[in-house]
Amino acid sequence: MQLHELEAWLGDDHGLTSEQLDELLTEADEIEERYPDADDQAERDAALSAAYRLRVEPVEEVLADFNRQRADARAAEAAASAGLQQAAQSVIHTGHFSEAGFARVAGVDRMTVRKWTQDQKDRALFIDAIYTLIRRDTSKADQAALFEALSIRDTSGQAGVFLAGLSTRTFDDLRDGEQDLLDRAEKRARQIV
Repeated sequence: MQLHELEAWLGDDHGLTSEQLDELLTEADEIEERYPDADDQAERDAALSAAYRLRVEPVEEVLADFNRQRADARAAEAAASAGLQQAAQSVIHTGHFSEAGFARVAGVDRMTVRKWTQDQKDRALFIDAIYTLIRRDTSKADQAALFEALSIRDTSGQAGVFLAGLSTRTFDDLRDGEQDLLDRAEKRARQIV
Protein backbone atom coordinates (compact mmCIF):
# COMPACT_ATOMS: atom_id res chain seq x y z
CA MET A 1 0.00 0.00 0.00
CA GLN A 2 1.24 3.45 -0.87
CA LEU A 3 1.01 6.42 1.51
CA HIS A 4 -1.44 8.24 -0.76
CA GLU A 5 -3.70 5.12 -0.80
CA LEU A 6 -3.66 4.98 2.99
CA GLU A 7 -4.45 8.70 3.25
CA ALA A 8 -7.31 8.26 0.76
CA TRP A 9 -8.62 5.36 2.84
CA LEU A 10 -8.37 7.39 6.06
CA GLY A 11 -9.87 10.60 4.70
CA ASP A 12 -8.84 14.15 5.54
CA ASP A 13 -9.78 14.21 9.22
CA HIS A 14 -7.86 11.14 10.45
CA GLY A 15 -6.05 12.86 13.34
CA LEU A 16 -2.74 10.99 12.93
CA THR A 17 0.72 12.53 13.01
CA SER A 18 3.14 11.83 10.17
CA GLU A 19 4.98 9.37 12.46
CA GLN A 20 1.72 7.53 13.23
CA LEU A 21 0.92 7.50 9.49
CA ASP A 22 4.28 5.83 8.79
CA GLU A 23 3.65 3.24 11.53
CA LEU A 24 0.16 2.57 10.16
CA LEU A 25 1.54 2.24 6.63
CA THR A 26 4.03 -0.38 7.85
CA GLU A 27 1.22 -2.19 9.63
CA ALA A 28 -0.95 -1.98 6.48
CA ASP A 29 1.80 -3.73 4.51
CA GLU A 30 1.95 -6.49 7.14
CA ILE A 31 -1.83 -6.82 6.95
CA GLU A 32 -1.70 -7.16 3.15
CA GLU A 33 0.90 -9.93 3.53
CA ARG A 34 -1.30 -11.70 6.08
CA TYR A 35 -4.41 -11.45 3.85
CA PRO A 36 -3.04 -11.55 0.28
CA ASP A 37 -5.96 -13.02 -1.66
CA ALA A 38 -8.59 -11.02 -3.50
CA ASP A 39 -11.36 -12.54 -1.37
CA ASP A 40 -9.58 -11.43 1.81
CA GLN A 41 -10.68 -7.82 1.36
CA ALA A 42 -13.09 -7.89 4.32
CA GLU A 43 -10.35 -9.24 6.60
CA ARG A 44 -7.84 -6.64 5.35
CA ASP A 45 -10.35 -3.84 5.93
CA ALA A 46 -11.20 -5.05 9.43
CA ALA A 47 -7.54 -5.45 10.39
CA LEU A 48 -6.62 -2.02 9.01
CA SER A 49 -9.60 -0.46 10.74
CA ALA A 50 -8.49 -2.02 14.04
CA ALA A 51 -4.91 -0.81 13.53
CA TYR A 52 -6.16 2.74 12.92
CA ARG A 53 -8.73 2.73 15.70
CA LEU A 54 -6.19 1.50 18.25
CA ARG A 55 -4.24 4.70 17.56
CA VAL A 56 -7.16 7.12 18.00
CA GLU A 57 -9.60 5.42 20.42
CA PRO A 58 -9.27 3.82 23.86
CA VAL A 59 -8.14 0.20 23.50
CA GLU A 60 -10.96 -1.10 25.72
CA GLU A 61 -13.60 0.48 23.46
CA VAL A 62 -12.07 -1.00 20.33
CA LEU A 63 -11.85 -4.46 21.89
CA ALA A 64 -15.41 -4.25 23.22
CA ASP A 65 -16.68 -3.20 19.79
CA PHE A 66 -14.99 -6.09 17.99
CA ASN A 67 -16.17 -8.47 20.72
CA ARG A 68 -19.77 -7.27 20.13
CA GLN A 69 -19.38 -7.67 16.39
CA ARG A 70 -18.08 -11.23 16.83
CA ALA A 71 -20.89 -12.12 19.23
CA ASP A 72 -23.48 -10.71 16.81
CA ALA A 73 -21.94 -12.68 13.94
CA ARG A 74 -21.98 -15.90 15.99
CA ALA A 75 -25.61 -15.33 16.95
CA ALA A 76 -26.52 -14.67 13.32
CA GLU A 77 -24.67 -17.80 12.22
CA ALA A 78 -26.38 -19.91 14.90
CA ALA A 79 -29.79 -18.55 13.91
CA ALA A 80 -29.16 -19.20 10.21
CA SER A 81 -27.93 -22.71 11.01
CA ALA A 82 -31.03 -23.43 13.10
CA GLY A 83 -33.21 -22.16 10.26
CA LEU A 84 -31.41 -24.35 7.72
CA GLN A 85 -31.63 -27.36 10.03
CA GLN A 86 -35.37 -26.88 10.48
CA ALA A 87 -35.81 -26.39 6.74
CA ALA A 88 -33.86 -29.60 6.06
CA GLN A 89 -36.01 -31.55 8.47
CA SER A 90 -39.19 -30.15 6.91
CA VAL A 91 -38.52 -30.23 3.18
CA ILE A 92 -36.52 -33.46 3.04
CA HIS A 93 -39.12 -35.27 5.14
CA THR A 94 -41.87 -34.22 2.73
CA GLY A 95 -39.81 -35.22 -0.30
CA HIS A 96 -39.53 -31.70 -1.67
CA PHE A 97 -35.71 -32.07 -1.75
CA SER A 98 -33.24 -34.90 -1.54
CA GLU A 99 -30.37 -34.55 0.93
CA ALA A 100 -27.99 -33.79 -1.95
CA GLY A 101 -30.37 -31.28 -3.52
CA PHE A 102 -30.93 -29.49 -0.23
CA ALA A 103 -27.18 -29.39 0.45
CA ARG A 104 -26.52 -27.86 -2.97
CA VAL A 105 -29.19 -25.15 -2.64
CA ALA A 106 -28.40 -24.36 1.01
CA GLY A 107 -24.63 -24.26 0.49
CA VAL A 108 -23.79 -26.90 3.09
CA ASP A 109 -22.24 -30.33 2.69
CA ARG A 110 -24.41 -33.41 2.39
CA MET A 111 -23.07 -35.00 5.60
CA THR A 112 -24.24 -31.96 7.57
CA VAL A 113 -27.71 -32.37 6.07
CA ARG A 114 -27.66 -36.09 6.86
CA LYS A 115 -26.72 -35.33 10.49
CA TRP A 116 -29.57 -32.82 10.77
CA THR A 117 -32.14 -35.26 9.42
CA GLN A 118 -30.69 -38.20 11.38
CA ASP A 119 -30.89 -36.20 14.61
CA GLN A 120 -34.61 -35.71 13.98
CA LYS A 121 -35.09 -39.44 13.35
CA ASP A 122 -33.06 -40.35 16.44
CA ARG A 123 -35.01 -37.96 18.66
CA ALA A 124 -38.30 -39.37 17.38
CA LEU A 125 -37.07 -42.93 18.04
CA PHE A 126 -35.88 -42.10 21.56
CA ILE A 127 -39.05 -40.18 22.41
CA ASP A 128 -41.20 -43.17 21.37
CA ALA A 129 -38.94 -45.56 23.31
CA ILE A 130 -38.89 -43.34 26.41
CA TYR A 131 -42.69 -43.08 26.37
CA THR A 132 -42.81 -46.89 26.19
CA LEU A 133 -40.60 -47.08 29.28
CA ILE A 134 -42.74 -44.51 31.08
CA ARG A 135 -45.93 -46.46 30.37
CA ARG A 136 -44.47 -49.59 31.89
CA ASP A 137 -44.35 -50.19 35.61
CA THR A 138 -41.51 -47.84 36.54
CA SER A 139 -40.86 -46.02 39.78
CA LYS A 140 -41.80 -42.37 40.16
CA ALA A 141 -38.11 -41.38 40.30
CA ASP A 142 -37.41 -43.29 37.06
CA GLN A 143 -40.48 -41.74 35.44
CA ALA A 144 -39.34 -38.24 36.45
CA ALA A 145 -35.90 -38.83 34.92
CA LEU A 146 -37.48 -40.22 31.75
CA PHE A 147 -39.90 -37.28 31.45
CA GLU A 148 -36.93 -34.93 31.87
CA ALA A 149 -35.11 -36.80 29.07
CA LEU A 150 -37.94 -35.91 26.68
CA SER A 151 -36.89 -32.25 26.84
CA ILE A 152 -33.19 -32.93 26.22
CA ARG A 153 -32.25 -31.51 22.81
CA ASP A 154 -28.93 -33.35 22.64
CA THR A 155 -29.52 -36.74 21.04
CA SER A 156 -26.61 -38.39 22.85
CA GLY A 157 -27.98 -37.11 26.16
CA GLN A 158 -31.38 -38.61 25.37
CA ALA A 159 -29.71 -41.87 24.35
CA GLY A 160 -27.81 -42.04 27.64
CA VAL A 161 -30.92 -41.50 29.77
CA PHE A 162 -32.85 -44.04 27.70
CA LEU A 163 -30.12 -46.67 28.20
CA ALA A 164 -30.04 -45.95 31.93
CA GLY A 165 -33.82 -46.34 32.13
CA LEU A 166 -33.72 -49.50 30.06
CA SER A 167 -31.05 -51.11 32.24
CA THR A 168 -33.13 -50.81 35.41
CA ARG A 169 -36.10 -52.79 34.08
CA THR A 170 -37.06 -56.09 32.52
CA PHE A 171 -40.31 -56.15 30.62
CA ASP A 172 -42.58 -59.15 30.41
CA ASP A 173 -45.77 -57.34 29.40
CA LEU A 174 -44.75 -55.53 26.22
CA ARG A 175 -47.31 -55.17 23.46
CA ASP A 176 -46.75 -55.94 19.80
CA GLY A 177 -44.04 -53.77 18.37
CA GLU A 178 -42.86 -52.37 21.70
CA GLN A 179 -40.00 -54.86 22.09
CA ASP A 180 -38.91 -54.12 18.51
CA LEU A 181 -39.03 -50.38 19.24
CA LEU A 182 -36.95 -50.78 22.41
CA ASP A 183 -34.46 -53.03 20.60
CA ARG A 184 -34.03 -50.52 17.74
CA ALA A 185 -33.68 -47.64 20.21
CA GLU A 186 -31.15 -49.57 22.30
CA LYS A 187 -29.07 -50.45 19.24
CA ARG A 188 -29.07 -46.82 18.02
CA ALA A 189 -28.38 -45.46 21.53
CA ARG A 190 -25.34 -47.73 21.89
CA GLN A 191 -24.03 -46.45 18.55
CA ILE A 192 -24.35 -42.85 19.75
CA VAL A 193 -23.18 -43.10 23.37
